[in-house]
Amino acid sequence: MPIQYNHLLQGFVYNNISDHDYRSFLHEEGYILNNRRFKLFTFSRLEGQFKVERERKLIQFYPPFRLVISSAIEQFITDLAQTLISAEFLSLGKNVVEVSSITVVKDPQFTDRLQVKMISPMVAYSTENRDGRNFYRYYSPWEPRFSELVRENLKRKYLLIHGRQPEPEHFMIYPNGNREQDFYRIIKFKGNPIKAWAGIYWLVGNPELIKVAYDTGLGSKNSQGLGCFEVVGGG
Repeated sequence: MPIQYNHLLQGFVYNNISDHDYRSFLHEEGYILNNRRFKLFTFSRLEGQFKVERERKLIQFYPPFRLVISSAIEQFITDLAQTLISAEFLSLGKNVVEVSSITVVKDPQFTDRLQVKMISPMVAYSTENRDGRNFYRYYSPWEPRFSELVRENLKRKYLLIHGRQPEPEHFMIYPNGNREQDFYRIIKFKGNPIKAWAGIYWLVGNPELIKVAYDTGLGSKNSQGLGCFEVVGGG
């Protein structure tokens, strides 16, 4: 596959939702709050053995490899799992793949302090206008604004899922050490560069907000395969 393969994984997810109406709704509209659209799902990078062919800009995976898909919406998970487990072969980009197994991951115990590892990088940004043109201003987890943007994003998702505001609203992200350059990633989605962050972090705050982050992803652009994480430690 191409080294930048997030768009192929996103297409794989959409193509394997069997309910046509729901698939169209999710792809074209999503869940809307104050003119903002949310898909309420995310997915990881592919995990397994691979070889990068830089001259050809390709990455070759050796089976078996693993993909984590997460959502707060039961209909999404149920439909997708039923399609994947019943299909003999599936298309992933130009490749034919076979699902050997599906594992439902048990939720961790959500507390007010968890250590997490990104299994797809996360992103936080704001839109700025310069000379009549809009630009993305990306933030680093080492900047206070990063946590603010992620918290506001999580509050909107929480309201969509639960129909009420979270109480309390406290939520912060703390990088595990001073490895800013090590965690920095450039992800290209359909040719558009996105500044994102891998690595290990501490999530501190309302456990219900942390659960929303776990189900739907940290930060923005989750349905493009950004913001998925696994819990690696407690407080």
